[in-house]
Amino acid sequence: MIVTADEVNRSFRGTLDLLHSRAEGLKSFDMSERGFWRSFAAIWLTLPAYVVSLALERMRLGLLQPDRALLDSFWLDAVVALSHIASFVALPLAMIWVARRFNLTKAYVPFVIVTNWITAMGLLVLSVPAMLLLLGWATPSLASIFSLAFAIIIVRMQWFANKATLGLSNLPALGIVLLGIVLNSGIGSITRALLG
Repeated sequence: MIVTADEVNRSFRGTLDLLHSRAEGLKSFDMSERGFWRSFAAIWLTLPAYVVSLALERMRLGLLQPDRALLDSFWLDAVVALSHIASFVALPLAMIWVARRFNLTKAYVPFVIVTNWITAMGLLVLSVPAMLLLLGWATPSLASIFSLAFAIIIVRMQWFANKATLGLSNLPALGIVLLGIVLNSGIGSITRALLG
């Protein structure tokens, strides 16, 4: 399923509204069943973030060299690709159980749509400090500070989106954010263990 430029524009505009704690940003998203499935296609927009993640893993493993191709190890490419996909779908999958357990099933579709667009934007934004590091335009410390600052902004945006889409108070909304962080940390740990 291909996402149109108009849908990308509207969804990113809605995401920016949520960043500024404006719940009316939810009106920018296509909250239909079609919009639900199309929101998963937003992962295609994160291909630049995948390439940066792949280059960063190659650098971590000492394999990033100017005379070698970026995509020359099927195992490395596949593990990073699966990790990238898993980080995109982990929270929506986990929320199936949470939504059923806490009677949030009516809000599940809007939650997933908004979360998928936030994740797409978040992956792109978080790839910027890593790209600066790879290009030698930022030291590891500076890239870490940028990454932390961007992560805090994205976490706050997801927290507000959880409140707006699920109708939750502050603490339960924060709990869902923490669930997402734990899932992504687990995915990162498994990825590093598989790659050595």
